[in-house]
Amino acid sequence: MSRVVKTFLTVAGTSLLLNLVWENLQAPLYQGYNNFWQHLPICFVASLGDVLIILVLYFVGAIIHRNIFWIAKMSRADVVLVITLGALIAVGIETWALQSGRWRYTSLMPLVSYVKIGLLPVMQLTLLPIPTFSLASKFNIYENHNV
Repeated sequence: MSRVVKTFLTVAGTSLLLNLVWENLQAPLYQGYNNFWQHLPICFVASLGDVLIILVLYFVGAIIHRNIFWIAKMSRADVVLVITLGALIAVGIETWALQSGRWRYTSLMPLVSYVKIGLLPVMQLTLLPIPTFSLASKFNIYENHNV
């Protein structure tokens, strides 16, 4: 398997695992939640969407650095860029989903005061890309290679 494919699959797999845990933990804060087993498939599909978003962030970094293996040496500027883009994407998705009626929160969901969207889903796409990239880079996918 090529290093590029291995990197892509490692980022995607790590992202899926972290997002699936996050989605299931926050699921009770959405209207219509009944139980873990009923919502597991819903959370899995949502996690696949989260993976796509994190892969977009990954490829933005790769384009900027002109290096597909850029996550092995993330700078502070990279972290700020990923956090900022993740937050903007999350705000956009949550705003659209609430306005279109795609989902609703329970009264237990903490809200971002000005925009009245869920704090936890915004935090998800703001925070999870960094550990995703960090963990993926530590899975020895760059061992014995110049990056």
